[in-house]
Amino acid sequence: MSAETHITWTQEFLDWSPWIETVDEAGVAPEQRERIDAVLGKRTGATYYEVLANDLESVRTRTVLFSDIFEGKEGTPRADRELAATAASRVNGCVYCASVHSRVYSNLSKKRDLMQGLLDDGVTAPLADRERAVVELSVRLTRDPEAVTGQDFLALREEGFDDLAILDVVQSAAIFGNANRLMLSLGEPARRQPQK
Repeated sequence: MSAETHITWTQEFLDWSPWIETVDEAGVAPEQRERIDAVLGKRTGATYYEVLANDLESVRTRTVLFSDIFEGKEGTPRADRELAATAASRVNGCVYCASVHSRVYSNLSKKRDLMQGLLDDGVTAPLADRERAVVELSVRLTRDPEAVTGQDFLALREEGFDDLAILDVVQSAAIFGNANRLMLSLGEPARRQPQK
């Protein structure tokens, strides 16, 4: 990212500018476009997913997995999952992903100031015990997954997390090892342009 386009940590909506072609730019037949739209569903038209659709089977699998991890009805509340995703994104340096998931967390939890502190000050920002437990496990998993042990779950257990809730936090942070690297390797965040 050039100095002129540097974007800081934010909960605002951002655009994303790819460095490779979207599926339409690469050229697709109308019947292929119908298949792509069916796979992408509500994500149709989103630049990032239109890039990933160059490998349609991969994006199909990825989309189902993301939905299952973040939209599951059991386990920990979705806000915890979004916090884990944001913490991993903050560690990995993915401004775009952090903007998306921090905004969802803030909308669900109504803790916008807490989240902005995490974005501004990093993962060592002051947090309440529950949020600290989610962030600490997410950070450890992101920075040094081989070092994670059952001891790393104790703070979550003290906050009432059962095994399924812990698994939700782990999956939410872990999948952002992949998501952040795709975002950071295939393009860059861009300031949102006003709608005409």
